[in-house]
Amino acid sequence: MVLRPGALLLVLAALAGCPASDVPEPNDGCDPTVEVCDDPVPMTCDRFTPFGDLALCTQVGADSYTVAVKYTGAGKLALDRSEVRLQSATVDAAAKFDAATQTFSFHDKGVAPSKYSFLFRLQTEGGAVLRPLFVPLWIGKGTEYAGFTWRDAIVYQIFTDRFLDGNPLNNINNSVGDLARVTDSRSHWQGGDFVGITKKIKDGYFASMGVNTLWISSPIINSHNSQPAVGLSDTRRFSSYHAYHPVATGYTATNRLGYGTPIEPAFGTADELRELVNEAHARGIRVITDFVANHVHKEARLYQMHPEWFYPYNACDNRWDEARIGCWFTTDMPDFDFGANPQAVQAVVDHALWQIQEFDIDGFRADALKHMDDKFVRALKAAVVAEIETTVTDHTKTDEPAVFYMVGESLGGWARYHVRNDMVQGQVDEGYYNQAKASLLTFSSSMRDLANFSLGNDTAYLTAQPTMGQSGGYPGAVMGNFFGNHDQVRALTEAQSTGGGHERLRLAQTFLFTSPMNVPMLYQGDDIGTTGGIDPDNRKMQRFSGLSTEEQASLTNAQRAGKARAQHAALRRGSRTNVVLEDWFWVYKVSDGNEDVYVALNRDNTKQWSPPSGYADVLGNCTGGAVPILSSCIFVKQ
Repeated sequence: MVLRPGALLLVLAALAGCPASDVPEPNDGCDPTVEVCDDPVPMTCDRFTPFGDLALCTQVGADSYTVAVKYTGAGKLALDRSEVRLQSATVDAAAKFDAATQTFSFHDKGVAPSKYSFLFRLQTEGGAVLRPLFVPLWIGKGTEYAGFTWRDAIVYQIFTDRFLDGNPLNNINNSVGDLARVTDSRSHWQGGDFVGITKKIKDGYFASMGVNTLWISSPIINSHNSQPAVGLSDTRRFSSYHAYHPVATGYTATNRLGYGTPIEPAFGTADELRELVNEAHARGIRVITDFVANHVHKEARLYQMHPEWFYPYNACDNRWDEARIGCWFTTDMPDFDFGANPQAVQAVVDHALWQIQEFDIDGFRADALKHMDDKFVRALKAAVVAEIETTVTDHTKTDEPAVFYMVGESLGGWARYHVRNDMVQGQVDEGYYNQAKASLLTFSSSMRDLANFSLGNDTAYLTAQPTMGQSGGYPGAVMGNFFGNHDQVRALTEAQSTGGGHERLRLAQTFLFTSPMNVPMLYQGDDIGTTGGIDPDNRKMQRFSGLSTEEQASLTNAQRAGKARAQHAALRRGSRTNVVLEDWFWVYKVSDGNEDVYVALNRDNTKQWSPPSGYADVLGNCTGGAVPILSSCIFVKQ
């Protein structure tokens, strides 16, 4: 059963490229404006949106979908050499195929809320292999499912190897072979895997924080040997647990490069990754992966087959900006010369498309974006629009649930450069990190400075501005806010360096979850207060038990603040204004036209401030008009 006003169906039909004549009329005697009417019968489209030699028409309801795919090329399809998948599982395509019209028709109703993505990998009787057709559909009410926009995302960053060891049988022996040269246990593989992440999805760990997006490590095979340091004078050896030394780059369904599987065996199997994604989708959680495209490891078969696609060795060490295009991060990491090799661009773009389609992932965190030629970034974006966002109507915004979100990493003042309609929707916001750290963790800057930065930064990337000799920023921008990640000294350690502790971490958590318009990105361990210095000390295993009183208090604060963001649209899509602003005390209001939420951050002695009548602090810190020292409050209407 779906709520189906006739006007809505006409809009859906228009968006799907189907004529109004294909839309069933509402049932007699049923007023769809006030009640739930019968689900529409499967439609038969006679006008489709073309995708190469295929054409597509879709329709979705609150708990139903219809997907029709027609072959429009020469000859006929060969079903025995073709495959159709739904939610990554092969389905009986022959039962849904009309040979006379060369059309597949799928319809289902009464389906549970989730993402229902189809993948058509088809061949003709003449042996032609068609470009795959990917059809992503989100079904279900609310912002968890079909009502989602990327401004609604709440991201939890997972370092897969350092999160939870769900299957010890896939662990790597760090004492065998060349890995024995890695003498620091902090740089060893430690066993985290897909099974561990799936376990925490199922037990509600992420839902307890309002998290609806997981950023996980790249799932692609990495080197299993020891690695040199980035610094040329550094003699230490490291392992590739972080997944930034890929060797299976270039793998696709039609070009396997000799690999039996491209999936990192220490993380698990391809089926375990599919299970992770499907379990996440069933709970309204998106999954984005790190995507490593700037370079490969020298063991990669793509490098061995096409050394001409890569720059000659040129060290990045101490030359990150002057040599940003073309330098090697280490002596073992060849850097793609995308500008001079369009074949390399196509190979890596096809590899990206294969990952998305094969595992039904929802976005990329694009590693080292500033070190890649713009030709590659634009080619990747164009391919995503054409071959992944097949059910999206406005690719210039991030307001539809099937939009594929790409957030880049471009540090050193390059954050704005790639935020464009033809590149990526966002970047991890280094400016946000620097100011949040200074004002809330190290106390080297005031709350007034934080406020003056934040009110403009909330919307700073929505308009084009000059940057690095070009222009960046556009109306579809959604940046990634963070106060800690895998490349920074741990947030709690930063606070401790100037005499602070968990109370400062909780201030940063609250600020992160109440900053509107952009995406909060919480690094694993910053929910409980993990400590650590520079890499590799900042990448410890996540802990889920034996928490201290302070660690549990920080986790509770993250859970309450995250749930507040998930439950109150103003905190995601609203506008922030000052209510009280002092050097060490800041109260702001976030409003979206439907509700107001008040947030207080106090670095001063206990302050007296009360929200309007009828509001209460969901963090449980503030009552009776008092905001205690080194505490925060989120006041919502009761």
